[in-house]
Amino acid sequence: MTSENGTGASENMTCKTCDQCRSRKVRCTMLPGQRIRCTNCIKRKETCHFPPSKRKLRKCAPEPSLTSSSLAFFSERRIQSLSQQLGNDRLNQLVGTIESIIRSRLLAQGPSSSPISFKQPSDIEQVSLDKIRLYTDSYFNQLHPTYPFLDRHVFEDKVFGPNLSEELCANSAFSALYHTVLALGCQYHEGGAFDPGNGKAWKLFQVSLGLVSDILMPRGTLMGLQALIAMSIFAMTTCCLQIDEVLIMEAARMAQGLGYHRALATGDQRHKNTCHRTFWVLYYMEKQMSFHGNKSSMISDYDIGCPIPDVPESVFGEYNWFLSAIKFGRILSQAYACVFSVSAAFQTTEAHHIAIDEIEARLEKWRTAVPAGFRPGMPLLDPNCLSSFFPQPSFKMIVLHTNFSYYALTIALSRLNVSVSRQTQSLRQEKSKRLLMYTARAIVEGSKNVDIAAYTPNFILAVLPLAALFILFDFVVHNPTHPETRNNLALLDVAAGHFSLLDYKSEGFLPGSILTKFAHIARQFVKDFDVNQLRPPQQEPTEMGSSITGFTSVDTEVNHRLEYLNPACSGPNLVQISMQPNEMNSNDNNNAGLQDNMIESWSPRDFLNYPITPETTLHGVPDNTRTTQYNIQTLFGFMVPEFGHDQ
Repeated sequence: MTSENGTGASENMTCKTCDQCRSRKVRCTMLPGQRIRCTNCIKRKETCHFPPSKRKLRKCAPEPSLTSSSLAFFSERRIQSLSQQLGNDRLNQLVGTIESIIRSRLLAQGPSSSPISFKQPSDIEQVSLDKIRLYTDSYFNQLHPTYPFLDRHVFEDKVFGPNLSEELCANSAFSALYHTVLALGCQYHEGGAFDPGNGKAWKLFQVSLGLVSDILMPRGTLMGLQALIAMSIFAMTTCCLQIDEVLIMEAARMAQGLGYHRALATGDQRHKNTCHRTFWVLYYMEKQMSFHGNKSSMISDYDIGCPIPDVPESVFGEYNWFLSAIKFGRILSQAYACVFSVSAAFQTTEAHHIAIDEIEARLEKWRTAVPAGFRPGMPLLDPNCLSSFFPQPSFKMIVLHTNFSYYALTIALSRLNVSVSRQTQSLRQEKSKRLLMYTARAIVEGSKNVDIAAYTPNFILAVLPLAALFILFDFVVHNPTHPETRNNLALLDVAAGHFSLLDYKSEGFLPGSILTKFAHIARQFVKDFDVNQLRPPQQEPTEMGSSITGFTSVDTEVNHRLEYLNPACSGPNLVQISMQPNEMNSNDNNNAGLQDNMIESWSPRDFLNYPITPETTLHGVPDNTRTTQYNIQTLFGFMVPEFGHDQ
C-alpha cells in the first residue's frame, strides 16, 4: 500500500528495535531465521514487541517565505501590523533582505564569511620588540582602566624579561594572555579588522584561540582566568562576537572553581589583590552579558564574600568607574531576578509595578551618584572637550560604557512598563513611552562620539544604535501627526548616517547602509500621510515642550535623566534645549504632583502610540521559539564557529 502523497512509503512498517532494547538503549539483533524475538529478549526471557513505525513521511518543502523576520523588534505579526499601517510592502521586502543576510552569516556563506577556528595557526605572527612595547602600552592606556584585571608590573616583567620565549613555550595560559594583549593593543594601530580572519590583530588572537583547550582542561589558574577575560574583551568586537558568551561563561566557571568569589582566606595570598580585581572585572562583564542575553547570571550575588579593592587607574577625578560598574552589575542582576525572569513574569500587575519602581529607584540612585559629565540623562559634555581634564585615552570609552549601559536598562524597563500597563492608558504608561523615545534619541545623538573602528565593542558600535533606530521607527509609523514626529524623523536620518559610515569603514562587511531604508520608509510615510489627510506640515509644538532632548515640564525625574549634550562643547543641536539650569536642579519630590497634573491636561494629540504585540517579550525579543533563532546582533558579524572536528 502506498501513502496518499505518492512517496511509496509503507503505512504498516514496524520499528527495527523492540521496546525492551529501546528502553535499555542497546542494539537489537536477531539470530538467523528468528523473526519473532531478538537475542536480548531470548536471553532475558522477556516478551519481545516491535511497535509500528512512526516515521514521518517526507513532504515537499514549501517555497521559502521572507515574511517572518528573526530581528528582535520585527516578528511576523509585527511586520504585518506595520505594513498595514504603512499601506505598502516596502518594510516586508526590507526585512526579508536583512533576514537573508543574517542567514548567510549564520551559515558562514558568502565570499566574506570565514568560520572561526580554535586551531593553532600554521605560522605564528612574529612581532618585533618595538611593536611589542607599542601594543602593550596601547592596551594598558586604552583598555586597562576599563577592565583593570592585570597587574601591569608583573605582566611586563615577564614580557620584557630574558625568558619570554621559554615562558611562551612552557605556559599555555601566559601565551594566550600575551598574544591577546598584543592583539588588543594592535587594534589601535590599524591592525584590527571588522571581519574574522583578517588583520594583524586577528593573527595574534588566533594563537590564543588555539590554546583554549589547554587552558580549560587542567585545573584553573589565575593566569588562565585572566587569559579568558582578555579573550572575552577581544570577542566583544564584530570580528568574533559569537564566542564572547562562551569565553565569559568558562571564565565565570573557573573563577568560582578557584574560589575568587569568596574572601580568599586560603590559597595563594601573594596575588590576593589581583585575584580580587580579576573577579570583579569578570563580575560586571558577566552581568552585562547575561542581562543582554536575557538569561540568569552564573554568579550568585548572595554567595560573594570577595572585597572590592581600590583601583586608582580606574578613577577619573571624582568618578570611580570600577566601583560604579560593579554597582551597576548588581542592579542588572536584581532587575533580571525581580522583573525579567520567568518567575517574575507570573506576578500580578500591581506586584510588577512595585518591582519595577524598586529597580528604577536603585537605578536612579546609581545614576545620580555618577559625577556630572559622566552621568547619563544629564548634559553630557563632549568627551573631546573633557579630555583636557582627563587626558587618559580610555576616558571616552568609559563615558560611552556608562551612558550606553544605562540606556539599555532604561529601554528594557520602559518597554516592560508599557507592556504591563497596556490595559489602560495610564500616566505610568505615557511616561514610559516618553522615556523610551527620549532614551532612543539619546543613544542616536550619543553615537556621534562612538569611534567607527574595529576595536569598539559591538554593543556600543551597532547593537544599541540599531535598537534605538527601531524604536524611533515605531514611534514615527504609529504617530505620523504627533508633534514629536519631526524630531524623530531627523534622528532617524542621523542613525542612518551612523550605519552608512559603519558600512563604509568596514568595506561592506557590516551592511549598515541597508538600514538607511528605515528612515526613507518612515519619512515617505509621514509625507504621504500629510498629503492624504490634507493637513499642513507639522508645526513647532507650542506647549508641553517637545524638545529633542527632554520632557521640559512633563516629569521632573525624566527631565533630569534625559537633558544631555552641552551646546558649548558639542556645537549646535538639532533643537535647542528648552530647560533652564535652575529647572534641572529642581526638587523631584516637590514637583512630582505638579508634573502628573500637567500630563493629565494634555490633549489627545500629545499622547504617544507605541505597539505592544503578544509575541513581544520584555526585552523586545519574540517569545515564539520559531522566531528566536537569532537576534539583532547576528546582523553584525555572527558566524558559526568551527571547533576543529571533522564535518
